[in-house]
Amino acid sequence: MKKILVVEPVFLDGVESEVEYLDAIKEPDTAVEFVSLESGPTSVETYYDEAFVLADTLRVIEAHAGGADAVVINCFADPGVIAARELLDIPVVGPSEASMALAMQMAHRFAVVSVYENSVALTELQARARGIESRLAGVIGIELGVCELEEDIENTTRLLIEAARELVDVKGAEAIVLGCTGMVPAAAGLRAALDVPVIEPLSAAFKTAEAMVTLGLVHAHKGQYRRPDLSKLKS
Repeated sequence: MKKILVVEPVFLDGVESEVEYLDAIKEPDTAVEFVSLESGPTSVETYYDEAFVLADTLRVIEAHAGGADAVVINCFADPGVIAARELLDIPVVGPSEASMALAMQMAHRFAVVSVYENSVALTELQARARGIESRLAGVIGIELGVCELEEDIENTTRLLIEAARELVDVKGAEAIVLGCTGMVPAAAGLRAALDVPVIEPLSAAFKTAEAMVTLGLVHAHKGQYRRPDLSKLKS
């Protein structure tokens, strides 16, 4: 039996829809556990949000990762992913990195549809940090925030389709990555409307984590964190 810990790096009242979604795609021998922050923002949409939740996210991971075979941090910003890899000796997967890696296997150039205009720079910097900016055809942020995505699924889907078609027709994207894990309810609508692959990042991260566990793979920098000796600090 494999156990995947899915960490919500925000404060949430419930994760029923995420549980149902992953139950439908997980392998029969995979168990899923969800955990979220006890306080904090309800979404991560800016660098400030990411910095704000980082310490609590790592504390939650350290407290709950015992017995898990892999960890998925459920946010397209991938907050704390690299730091958590230093903390743990099991795979830690982020939706942005996993979905972009999958997109590059599906197409020569891919694009991202995300939330708000400020996500354009954030996503472009993610691609640049990974050395794949030449494979990123473009990014469009629709005029909705993360917490607004599920208020009107039909409208959200329409806005995402319009943005995706522009990226395909104008920018030459051959695959579309959804730039927020809160876009799960709209994914099926985009796939039905577009003639290119549409990659939903939570499922990409989750199935990547499952595959890593099955193949016995762990990140190169696993468990390298060493706690500082605070006794040597000057008062």
